[in-house]
Amino acid sequence: MYFLDNKESIIKVIKLFIFLLFLYIFINYIGGLFLPFIIGYILCIILYPLFKILNNRYKIPKPISSILCISALVFLVIFLGVGIVGQIVKEAKEFAKDLPYYIESIKLTFDEINNKAQDLIKILPDGLERTFINFLENSSSIIGELLGNGLKNTSIKVIRKTPNALMITIISIISCYLMLIDKENMQKFIIRQLPKKYADKFSIVKTGIGDAVFGYIRAQAIIMCLIATICFIGLLILKAPYALFIAVIIGIVDALPVFGSGFILWPWALYNVITKNYGLAIGLIIMYVVILLTRQFVEPKILGKQIGIHPLATLMSIYVGLQVFGVFGFIIGPIIMVIIKALQNENILPNWR
Repeated sequence: MYFLDNKESIIKVIKLFIFLLFLYIFINYIGGLFLPFIIGYILCIILYPLFKILNNRYKIPKPISSILCISALVFLVIFLGVGIVGQIVKEAKEFAKDLPYYIESIKLTFDEINNKAQDLIKILPDGLERTFINFLENSSSIIGELLGNGLKNTSIKVIRKTPNALMITIISIISCYLMLIDKENMQKFIIRQLPKKYADKFSIVKTGIGDAVFGYIRAQAIIMCLIATICFIGLLILKAPYALFIAVIIGIVDALPVFGSGFILWPWALYNVITKNYGLAIGLIIMYVVILLTRQFVEPKILGKQIGIHPLATLMSIYVGLQVFGVFGFIIGPIIMVIIKALQNENILPNWR
């Protein structure tokens, strides 16, 4: 009886399960094979409005319009790479070079805290006192090992994957060129392969999911850039080292639910209080308040009517994404959540009660 009364909802839940299973299989086992073409399609979607302007308004032939669009993108990437990205890489290298000094400084700070804390924890039970002391003694070495090995392993992986990345880039650009020229015919071809009942919904679902996913990514990218800009200006005023590199890191971390920019700024400010650098500590706290107020004011306006996801659901999607898909799960997890929400809005999947 229950099945008959809720048959439609159960069928939709089964469809959701099949959809998630298909995504898992595609991303883990098939997606890598088609990665250049997926990237090419994403670039095609980004460049298509400019392509239409060149082709329709100015009557420039499709092949030339496609070449002009890709050339503009390549020029922009090179400009950013030589300018902003080049500076970030330069500061990242300087930070990595100075990292042993900072690790040693942090270790000395923890040792100083440990010495001062000896008298304060005598009232604790022996076992808890020993645990607390061990934590203080080992924290600096743990942080140093994580940072040192993390940077070393990351550098090795980047070097090993550079040739493959170059090939993927070339194929992505070529596929983007071909997709721009024949995008409309490709869509018609895909629709012709679908059953009639799905073909009728294809355009609506494609538009809904596309608007949701790209709207979400665009909104998050705008907010990240805004936060990173505020951090960069603030760090320049405070005359902090590696201003651009740290600003970018804070911008990325601030996009994480729960964590936010305070995940970096508050420990940094506390460290400066301990080391009696009160000016920088106060400046970092003020910068955190400015970032917090800016996000609270700007985020609803930028997100507008984009699909809303609860921070806890976003955090869960990031964690599950990391566990299932690895490092790219940080991006894939929330996007899958957005897609599910978009399908719910289109009444293809059941809404949460």
